[in-house]
Amino acid sequence: MNVHLELLRANTPLIDLRSPIEFAKGTFLQSVNLPILNNDERAKIGKTYKHQGNDAAVKLGHRLVSGDQKENRVSGWKEFIEKNPSTWMYCMRGGQRSGIAQDWLEDIGINVSVIEGGYKALRRTSLKILDSVNEDDKRWIILGGRTGTGKTVILNQIASSIDLEHHAEHRGSAFGGFFSPQPTPIDFENRLATDYLRHENQTLFMEDESRTIGRVAIPNTWFHRMQESELVLIEMSVEERIHNIVEDYILTPLREGISRTDLLLSLRSSLLKIQKRLGGDLFREIRNKMDRAFLDPINYGQEDWVKQLLEAYYDPLYDYQIKSKVKRCIYRSDTQGVTDFLSDLESD
Repeated sequence: MNVHLELLRANTPLIDLRSPIEFAKGTFLQSVNLPILNNDERAKIGKTYKHQGNDAAVKLGHRLVSGDQKENRVSGWKEFIEKNPSTWMYCMRGGQRSGIAQDWLEDIGINVSVIEGGYKALRRTSLKILDSVNEDDKRWIILGGRTGTGKTVILNQIASSIDLEHHAEHRGSAFGGFFSPQPTPIDFENRLATDYLRHENQTLFMEDESRTIGRVAIPNTWFHRMQESELVLIEMSVEERIHNIVEDYILTPLREGISRTDLLLSLRSSLLKIQKRLGGDLFREIRNKMDRAFLDPINYGQEDWVKQLLEAYYDPLYDYQIKSKVKRCIYRSDTQGVTDFLSDLESD
């Protein structure tokens, strides 16, 4: 049995003993950061190790983390383990930090398993999972359609789907950012690998995406396979699409507490990203309509600028890109037709 695979598959609670700066670069969703060393302590010990060797570094570590500090850290581990009895713990390579933490817990009568190879081993496992798509026999179905057709909503009704935009915390387009930071590229890959590991159906459904989703990139093996997979297309009127976009990108954020000013500034920033592609005159025209809709909502609606953006930018871009993909299309219909078709494929 591959222990690393099983820990990820089972969503086993994990204590990540690495320093916060290490944890921030990449981890796993089931991990909680309860470091044995904070960033400053780790830096001091690293410098001592470099100049004076391992023994001196270990002695310094025990001096830095002693008394109340040691007691507080052990207490944090103890509390988490008592709430999650199946917990395992790890440091970067499953070495001294894990061993010392394990010894300290044993001193108070708690036995906890340490992951051999630490985070590095889990990360290697994650990368192998991502690369394994070249060898699996799953059928991949990619859901496509113009901007605003509600592809994500449909996929979320299909249990055998993987939501790339959910893992990326971004909706994919220039306007797709949320009011929260995206995960690191490593976090995105680890989330995707874990989701795929737990995927049990022989058919996998995903949304058609560009190579990058915001600032994270779909792994090469995945993107290449997506470009060769069967395609299902949603067809919808421009009026319905405008309604969906206004709901998702404007009304929902406002209901969730985002101020009109902050939302306008965010949308303006997104529009600025595609200014060169729009051209100066069109950019200013759409921006002015956007401003009026937010500053004078009684007399101006959001639909006007959204429609112009779709017809002048997103739809021509889609028409160009779909030319190279349409030969892979196995079905196209409206929302209900596509939903029924995907549900039937899932149950086959």
